[in-house]
Amino acid sequence: MKIAFWSSARGSSGVTSNLACISIASAMEYSYKSVLIENHYQKNKLGNILMYQRANYLEREANYQFSNLGIDYIMNQFSKGNDDYKVPDNSHVPDQESAQIIKEASLVILDNFLYYIPVSYHINQETFDYNLYGNIKEILNAAEEFADITYIDTSGQNNLSSKIILEEADLVVVNLVQNSFMIQYFFDNYSSILNKCVFLISNYNKNSTLNLNNISKTHSISKPNIAAIPYNIEYQEAVSQGTVVEFLSRNYTCKRQSPNYTFIREVKKAAAMIIKNAAKIRQKEECL
Repeated sequence: MKIAFWSSARGSSGVTSNLACISIASAMEYSYKSVLIENHYQKNKLGNILMYQRANYLEREANYQFSNLGIDYIMNQFSKGNDDYKVPDNSHVPDQESAQIIKEASLVILDNFLYYIPVSYHINQETFDYNLYGNIKEILNAAEEFADITYIDTSGQNNLSSKIILEEADLVVVNLVQNSFMIQYFFDNYSSILNKCVFLISNYNKNSTLNLNNISKTHSISKPNIAAIPYNIEYQEAVSQGTVVEFLSRNYTCKRQSPNYTFIREVKKAAAMIIKNAAKIRQKEECL
């Protein structure tokens, strides 16, 4: 399954932090093997908020160009595959080989369950966007061979590969903020992908007049297709400190009296909604 996290809203739409907590919760709850990809440069990248061994991560990141780590390595291997791994249908690299390349290029977040493919940042963004645009379909196919679920942190800006990712995804998780103008902007401009969308309200405030019920009614979103991630100060601190895995592991089974109980409960609900809808869409596609 390919699940794209994306937002049409500019600014703090919570795409990356939502993807982080949902992917970790899904791995803990359902034991799916998952791989995380991002298709753009960003200040607060996935690696920074996921890696609890931050110093080790940064040291390895500095040596991307000399290692078999990251998305650049994958693109280089697939480019070599054009010559080294010719197959009858003229695809680049055989499935078994491509899955191994994905594994080699990934950092382990949760043993046997969650992997992250870093972005190197050692070339300029325009060159990276262009290279990824030419390779993104093959990368997504290879990731599917390697893992049960591929989560893609997808840029909402003018990014060459984002359109392909939204087309190829089995499910698009649209991250919305509680702003009526921004919500309406999505429905006015992206109706073509509505058939495979579910919705996450980021930094949700249940006391807002623009609550889940009102959003659902106004935009005809069925309840099983919308969930909320409430604002939680400890989670935001974990995001900024790169200790998201530790935070979720520590609080995943917390009791009602815990200040983090509501946040964890809603993350679990959101993860269940996303996995259930992705499975339904994939089942429909397999029946066609």
